[in-house]
Amino acid sequence: MTAPTAPQAPVLPPTRTVAVPLAAEPAAAGGDALFPLTWSQQYYLAEVDAARLHGRGLTVPRLYRLRAGTTETAVATALRRLVEGHDALRSRVVRTPEGPRQRVPERGTLLLAVHEAPAGDAGPHARAVLDALAAPPLDPADGLPLRAALVSSDGEPRFLALAFSHVAVDAYALVPVSAQLVEEIAETDPLPRRAAAGSGPGAGAGHGPRQQAAVEASPAGERAALRALRLAEETYRRAPAGRSPEPLAPANPRHRFLSHRSAVLSLAVGAVAARTGQSPAAVLAAALVALDAARSPAGADGGHPGQPRFGAVHLVAANRLRPETAAAVLPFSQPVPCCVDTAGVTFDTLVHRTAAASLRAYRAGGAPPDRLADLLATVERERGVRLDATPVLNWRPRATALPVRATTAAELANAAAATATGRAVADPWRAGHYLSADVDADGIALLVQVDTAVFPPDHGERHTAALERLLREAALDPALAALPDPTRPAAAHPSAGDGPAVRATD
Repeated sequence: MTAPTAPQAPVLPPTRTVAVPLAAEPAAAGGDALFPLTWSQQYYLAEVDAARLHGRGLTVPRLYRLRAGTTETAVATALRRLVEGHDALRSRVVRTPEGPRQRVPERGTLLLAVHEAPAGDAGPHARAVLDALAAPPLDPADGLPLRAALVSSDGEPRFLALAFSHVAVDAYALVPVSAQLVEEIAETDPLPRRAAAGSGPGAGAGHGPRQQAAVEASPAGERAALRALRLAEETYRRAPAGRSPEPLAPANPRHRFLSHRSAVLSLAVGAVAARTGQSPAAVLAAALVALDAARSPAGADGGHPGQPRFGAVHLVAANRLRPETAAAVLPFSQPVPCCVDTAGVTFDTLVHRTAAASLRAYRAGGAPPDRLADLLATVERERGVRLDATPVLNWRPRATALPVRATTAAELANAAAATATGRAVADPWRAGHYLSADVDADGIALLVQVDTAVFPPDHGERHTAALERLLREAALDPALAALPDPTRPAAAHPSAGDGPAVRATD
């Protein structure tokens, strides 16, 4: 779904290729037999298949700087131990008439491409190798779900580049992967983040796709699915209708990506979090809920003032609440719907409501994607509207936390110049509007995806500007209403979508 004209990383042929033989311990049960994909794997497979149609891979790249003195043999050994030790890194999708399934071969070969970087150019060369490794689609039905390349300079290994299939891992799955590589060959985790609660040495060891699929097929798994489906139905029946019953004529390129880093946004989110005592994630989610509700007419659910006025957001839940899942090398993430009544409350109250609704959604967790899709279609038919998974918020906390403290109008005004907005090239998700937020002590970096078959091409710029205006005013005014007063012009409220847009530099 990314533009066919998007620049692709240049192909950098390796100087040679090293075959790393794999011979994992035989599985205690099941052996090489086919078994179902987990719910999260089903979700990611559908996303990967959709991205592949547009030449994108939806891979998860990592670039590890190697410790001085690391040998090529040590790298091959570390990779062998890593892949042999985690079934998800050997899993292969098998497409059957009944639907996709998977098997985990005990034996195989990982091909390690070896590149020689020019003297003094190992870092930039390694990043180019990683881009070339991650850009082409990785077919999860054809071979191992990862690619590997070693970058040397003056004959000494300097970097290890890895590109993983999203069907095999999510971001939390790579926390133990990186920890294992740091223990053996790497200097640091290239993208550190806080591990899931309950993780630690040995946590999740042995819990792979076969074990998780069995859990989901059990009576307890069915109860969990029904709980998640009940919450999803509640959201689908309350969420505002989509923008248009008919798709728009998409622009070329169809998917537009906007990167936005703003000191104002970071300060505002931290200030509202400090005042309300809720997390920065809840603050940003509340702002998205308010913008979603603002696009629907007042009283849309009942036709009278005072009736509930709901806004919805899909949150990406890690679903790692059980001890055996906390640090398992396996994807668990799925979008979970969250719906909040915004009528007649201040933004601070909406933050509290969103925090409670988010916790409920996270606890409900994921569900079988096919049953979610059937449920969505049923509710759309019964309501006579089109719904979409919009907006989606993927909150991605790093190892350090966003500062949470009060701010002032003067500080926000002075911070306005510290803004960087530009076009980006990225892999697309199946959503009209998808917002990724990378968050650490340096602030919030947004990546906004807009599907122009659902929204106008400038939706990303206008939506991001409205989001920042709303949060900026909320940071300074604890009494700010979550939604516009129906007796005042809509443009007087910061959530109005017709204000000035952020300006992207190409």
